[in-house]
Amino acid sequence: MYLDSTALYLYAFRHSIQAFRPNLCSATLCDSGLEFDYSKKGNRPIKYLEIAGSCEDNLFEFKQMSSERLKQEFNSRKKGILGALASGTDASPKGSVDKQIIPIMELLNSHSGTVTTSSCSGRVSVFLEGRKQSSTASASQQERETDVATAGGKGGDGRWLFVTHDNLLDDILQESRDDNAFLDTMFGGIPSEPAATQLIGELSSGTRYVHFKFEPMILHVLTETLEIANRLLTCAISSSFRESGIVSPLKNPIVAIRTMGLAFDAPVGIYDPEKNVIQRFIDPPGLRVLARLTGNRFRENSRRIDSLYKTLLSAMGAPETPLESKTTRAFRKKAEGMDKGRKLAATREARIETDPLEDGISFQEEVM
Repeated sequence: MYLDSTALYLYAFRHSIQAFRPNLCSATLCDSGLEFDYSKKGNRPIKYLEIAGSCEDNLFEFKQMSSERLKQEFNSRKKGILGALASGTDASPKGSVDKQIIPIMELLNSHSGTVTTSSCSGRVSVFLEGRKQSSTASASQQERETDVATAGGKGGDGRWLFVTHDNLLDDILQESRDDNAFLDTMFGGIPSEPAATQLIGELSSGTRYVHFKFEPMILHVLTETLEIANRLLTCAISSSFRESGIVSPLKNPIVAIRTMGLAFDAPVGIYDPEKNVIQRFIDPPGLRVLARLTGNRFRENSRRIDSLYKTLLSAMGAPETPLESKTTRAFRKKAEGMDKGRKLAATREARIETDPLEDGISFQEEVM
């Protein structure tokens, strides 16, 4: 939805006047000035006209005053955001900015009227729901749930059993030809077994489901003015991010760039805290099919991200600062370092499995 800036300024103008006139019910701009409604005698407002010069002059003056103040506030917030990013601070569970979205972030952050506030390039995950509030849960059950549901997920001890922000599912499917190894990867090491038929009838509001999910790219961009926000929104929608919108349009609007058409969420099991086992609704071949489906969505998501970058580059022009700024370099180095660490860990695990004499101990001894 596109918003008219004059109407918004008028709305803000009325409310700013109301702050100085506590008895004011409403204020309306008219040809001869401002028409106010005051409520002083019961429920009957007293209406009178206050001559305040040309309405266009008043509105123009308010626009000028608002623009200067909003610009100062925006610049202050942008400075703080970029400072935190440059320091490597990242509050997400992953701990770093997704590599695929860095070019778009740097393009937006290089322009004076925009700055990114949060981002995710998209992810595939297997998510275990958090604990439901229940006064009947046994002490042993609560203790076991606390042990299993560690940090790295949503509230209530929810957690990601598997998550990737890169399209690695094809590699995982190739490497995990054995069903047990594949299930172990998808369920984060929690044992699983086929769900019993009678279990379906025992599901309740306290049941903790396990979801296989794909979540497409989402990006929040703080803008200096509504005009910039509308321009950014046009770019997003034309790049197939059709559920994008503008939040808080009166003060440094935020553009939420997103699409729900690619989102995917399928319950694949439930968690049994007494046994510390996932009861699967779906067999390993079916889970592999879901993995391939989400892989296809990942590729389409990547295509849309590339399209958005090209559209933004065309609409906004070249970056006002070099792409390889200190902020970008910090993002890139941190992402590369984390990728390298994961690859080294995977290589070492593969060596241990193939060479039982690695480090002078057998594979069985290392596992134990």
